[in-house]
Amino acid sequence: MPRTAPLRPCALALALLLPPGPASAQAGGEQMQLCVNQCLYHFGPASNPRYHACVAEQCEGAAPGRKPAQPPRQGAGWSNGAADGGRTHYARVQSGRLALSYMCQRGREGLVAVEGMAGSPGSLVLRIDGRRVAQPFAASGGMRAAQAARGSALLAGLLGGSGVELADDRGRGSLPLAGSGRAIRAAMAACGLRP
Repeated sequence: MPRTAPLRPCALALALLLPPGPASAQAGGEQMQLCVNQCLYHFGPASNPRYHACVAEQCEGAAPGRKPAQPPRQGAGWSNGAADGGRTHYARVQSGRLALSYMCQRGREGLVAVEGMAGSPGSLVLRIDGRRVAQPFAASGGMRAAQAARGSALLAGLLGGSGVELADDRGRGSLPLAGSGRAIRAAMAACGLRP
């Protein structure tokens, strides 16, 4: 069984949780439809001007190579929410196109998802407070996801760090971790997990 098999049950949750990323020029109609569906989910109904702006910017916009990951904006902060009928709980921080989310469901370990990095799947490097965290990320669409098991260096760093730096072969970006501990612990508690 492939190493990424545990990620499959959360694929729908990932698609619904994360705002749409740019559809690549090489992606087929499925990728475009997924992007349009994400815009509809986040900004629907289809009569909403924000839905049309999302489709124009995210789905029909520039190829990922043209726009590097954005640096954090002042005020980028962690938030919590639920999706998939309340079955999936998440903590998320976003700045521009770059986003990092922790998500979980009852009875399952959590996942960390990164969106907004356009490089090749194996090139993502994550550093928390300057220390590299060796964690394999699986790519799906414009997202990268990794297991965030309790006790892992990745989860410990996200719970207690002050900043995360992301880099791949096409760009780099950073996000704040101020407030991440509280937000991730709240998502974990909603899933019946402890750090």
